[in-house]
Amino acid sequence: MKSLCLIRHAKSSWAEENTEDFERLLNDRGANDAPKMGRKLFEAGFKPDLIISSPAFRAISTARRFSRELAYDPDFIVADMRIYDAHESTLLDLIRHIPEQYKKVVLFGHNPALHQLTHYFTSNGPLEFPTCAVAWFDFNIENWKDINAGNGKLSYYDYPKNIS
Repeated sequence: MKSLCLIRHAKSSWAEENTEDFERLLNDRGANDAPKMGRKLFEAGFKPDLIISSPAFRAISTARRFSRELAYDPDFIVADMRIYDAHESTLLDLIRHIPEQYKKVVLFGHNPALHQLTHYFTSNGPLEFPTCAVAWFDFNIENWKDINAGNGKLSYYDYPKNIS
């Protein structure tokens, strides 16, 4: 059994006109939503043994805030440039190459790829995937390379406006 949690970065700021997309910071709402959602995920029973994140500032900042709530050392977050501005197929390839010793993995990234991936895994994927949304999938597989369309079960889905 493998479990994968897809998490979209928290709400980012557009306040700085000259800031590159990659460098955008979290806004106040995003900075507050991330730990709340991390706590909710922890309370739901998800305890990762690997966290992988886009290195974009808004994504890695979200990952760090979640990791503290998930009892995961933020120093062990793996930043992977392939996640930034990725297509669904790129993320799928990355997931299929996760080392087998990891059973519960969190991937922090961006839309539209994350939202597309939720629908790839299961036909009952969420209709929307807003900022800081969390989708936890369980797969009845032994190896990450065996992840395919439709073989995921959506076990948990939530987002900040749902808990406010």
